[in-house]
Amino acid sequence: MTFLTLLDHLKRVAEKEPINKMSLHNLGTVFGPTLLRPSESESTKGQHITSASDIWSHDVMAQVQVLLYYLQHPPISFAELKRNTLYFSTDV
Repeated sequence: MTFLTLLDHLKRVAEKEPINKMSLHNLGTVFGPTLLRPSESESTKGQHITSASDIWSHDVMAQVQVLLYYLQHPPISFAELKRNTLYFSTDV
């Protein structure tokens, strides 16, 4: 739910792009690597390091694109999230 709230806030920031110069792409570039960075153990698991900078730049591009995808699509409501999430399920 925190992530959805943050996405909503970032979309509101992008609405003020003429003033703050923060487009959805700029927001994805700034926040994607921070919000979607894998843990240290995940980032080194199963990788043969050929070039650390190549791996880093590939990861960053993917993180930017994932966040940009979420920013460009309609928001997921908390009610919908609760219906589709095992965490909130009463069936368990």
